Amino acid sequence: MKKRFLYVLLFGIPGILWSVLFAAIILGAMAGFFWLFVYGDSTWPPAAGRMLSVAFLLVFVTACVAFMVAGYVFGKKLEAQPGFNRKHVVLSIGATVLPVALVILHQFSVGNFGPQPDSLVCADFCLGKGYSGSKTPPRDTGERTCSCLDGRDVAVDRIPLDSINR
Repeated sequence: MKKRFLYVLLFGIPGILWSVLFAAIILGAMAGFFWLFVYGDSTWPPAAGRMLSVAFLLVFVTACVAFMVAGYVFGKKLEAQPGFNRKHVVLSIGATVLPVALVILHQFSVGNFGPQPDSLVCADFCLGKGYSGSKTPPRDTGERTCSCLDGRDVAVDRIPLDSINR
């Protein structure tokens, strides 16, 4: 197999993951722009959702093609050299693992993996008991309690968070 095609794979596989991340960042920026400057808190027209979807796909496909073209050009330049550079394979594997690790770390930081934050444990507990809401004191107070609220946002029940089964 020619190096140019091998390098399309070496650049393309991590390129797909990086393209998804890049397209997601652009999607978030566009949605934020729409929210702040165009539609605000009003109901968005269906065309806005389609525009965001098309923009995501365009950015994703463009970035994927750019990675693959870069791999083709880089591999074509290296075809004159005999042998294969293992360092490039290791870099490709690292570039494939890194975006996955970044996504996993982000999910840990927002509480989707690992232990649930106290506020979510409190909310689940109070809603399960039939109360309309819940609140927890600020973290920097050191107080770990859960207050269940009635329909008028008055604390009806106050429980230590350690006594709630997680």
